[in-house]
Amino acid sequence: MYDEDRLKRTFALTLTALLGLMLAGAAPPSTANDDHQTALAALADIEAVRAEIIHIEDSQVVGHGGYLHAAHRALNAVVGSDDKMYAAADGTPGDASGVLGNVDRLLDRRDDEIWTPAMQGAKANLLAVIVNLNDAMHEKQMEDYETDLTEALANLALVSGRPSEDGVLGGLTGALANTSLGVPPGAKTVSGCTVPSHAPVYGIVSGRLAYVALPRIGGGTIPLEMSVSRVVVNGDAVVLYTQQANHVAELCRQARQDRSRAVRHDAVAVPGMLVSANAAPSSLVAHNAPAALIADATSSSGNPASYTVAQAHAGQAVFSANCIGCHGANLQGVAGPAVAGTEFLTTVKNNKWTLADLRSLVVENMPLNNPGTLTPEQYANVMAFLLASNCYPAGSVPFPQKDDPSFASIKVGPVAGAQPTDPKLGTCAVK
Repeated sequence: MYDEDRLKRTFALTLTALLGLMLAGAAPPSTANDDHQTALAALADIEAVRAEIIHIEDSQVVGHGGYLHAAHRALNAVVGSDDKMYAAADGTPGDASGVLGNVDRLLDRRDDEIWTPAMQGAKANLLAVIVNLNDAMHEKQMEDYETDLTEALANLALVSGRPSEDGVLGGLTGALANTSLGVPPGAKTVSGCTVPSHAPVYGIVSGRLAYVALPRIGGGTIPLEMSVSRVVVNGDAVVLYTQQANHVAELCRQARQDRSRAVRHDAVAVPGMLVSANAAPSSLVAHNAPAALIADATSSSGNPASYTVAQAHAGQAVFSANCIGCHGANLQGVAGPAVAGTEFLTTVKNNKWTLADLRSLVVENMPLNNPGTLTPEQYANVMAFLLASNCYPAGSVPFPQKDDPSFASIKVGPVAGAQPTDPKLGTCAVK
């Protein structure tokens, strides 16, 4: 068994080691126009500015000339050597581009990336830092000078941002922790909607960073900018999920719906037949197609898929062993959300969930601490249990162990005429 906290402590060290791991054996890529390296350079400059300000305060600089020189060095690291405010005589603790130059480079090169708002927020706060340092250089009293430097440090923290935040408040670390900006050059990326089968690899969904998968054997480190929401051991990979879980789940669902719409644009595929997308629901049972797997997609009261009572009972056992800790004995949610009952069914109906969405969420993302590790039969049984608990009637054909194209057109929601065994929750017991 693997303890999450222990894994986090083991893997959370430095970004440098991870870069070495991802690029081992490959020729060093060109970093002249690399967004990831530019963001890291901006962060390094921020640390240089912060260190310079702290050094100023700790060293108790004497005289106006002394602290004017020290403040200018900090400002040089912010604006870079190409800016007119740069004072060459004072030198710089940062690089030639400065924080401002690196942030501007990211903004100039990309205006439609998901991390652009974070860069815009970083620049706004960076301009405040420049004002603070300029004010400091015009102060006559040491107390006022120190107040300006304290404000500069506070605004620098906003430029760095927080890895737990997305968008404007995220700043540089938020963008690196939650978006594709955090992928080093040369690193392999895969769809963040799937459970990684190998490592090292980065999972990306619509520009968002869903996870970083590292080898369980041989080590690896979490990037310092990354805020890990959970750690999962999957075979030989340790999967570090980011704070983007809610966004990613919705994006994956939307992507599945888009693919389904594309497939159904001209025709609807169901087992054993291909029919026009405009065909009447009754025509879908022709040609000996398994009617138990077909439902009227315009109604949520139809049976979305057949399952057997025995299968639902087996699924209840699997649920109790693997899912009850998050979703509760009555399926109303504990650490995780509700998965059955009136509130759940109303929510999924309003969000236009399909049976494909529900199945994909279960099969690809559960159990939370080890997704994708149950057998196809166990997942099918859990689906049967969930359908039974949501008052869908049983049939004579088991819920399939493989995905079915028709699931993408079957809406999930309250069952018309259902008589819940628990009217308060709106759930049904497995009979």
